[in-house]
Amino acid sequence: MSALSPTLDLRRPLWAMLEAGAAFLPQALDERFRRRLRRETEAGPFERLPEEVGPYGVRQQAELLAVRGDMETYPAVGELRDELVRRVRDHGRGIEGLDRWHPNDVAVQRYPAGSLGISPHRDGKRHSYLVAVFTTGGSAPFALCRDRGGEVVEEWPTVPGSLVLLRGPGLAGVEDGRPFHTVGGPREGTRVSVTFRMDSGRVRSGRS
Repeated sequence: MSALSPTLDLRRPLWAMLEAGAAFLPQALDERFRRRLRRETEAGPFERLPEEVGPYGVRQQAELLAVRGDMETYPAVGELRDELVRRVRDHGRGIEGLDRWHPNDVAVQRYPAGSLGISPHRDGKRHSYLVAVFTTGGSAPFALCRDRGGEVVEEWPTVPGSLVLLRGPGLAGVEDGRPFHTVGGPREGTRVSVTFRMDSGRVRSGRS
């Protein structure tokens, strides 16, 4: 079973992400695989995230399951990571950094109905080159913002199987380039996302 949709072409979205900071694909996961991934991760163990983090007071209401290491406990997560890396490296040829992107930090997050999601923020500087966010269940708005104030540049309705690509530090030789973005809470049900990041700090220390 393929993890990604067999027709998924990342070439144009990767170049669009390079230019705008983010790109959205409404259907990236194979549907049967999405259901398998959802079943594998839904049991957790999840932990409640603090409602305010960082020096800028980013607000969030979500639960987190952190997946690291060899991912033997979560084989579907590992399969998706490996297939995503191959597709990104193949379709992202010519974009400096993508040939070195290998995520070693995976966050499964749950957003309950009525939660605020996450207020405008940028991902950490240690998350190099690219951040990939799949939605495996539920739906909520995901917005690209002009600044920390939250002025929306573009907004997408994340749906099960969709993918958001976010630019990370070092991509195309640019030191930073991280976009501000925000995630709303679902109006009903629970939104679940699986986010792949490359933590350069863990790479340097050998903890991959």
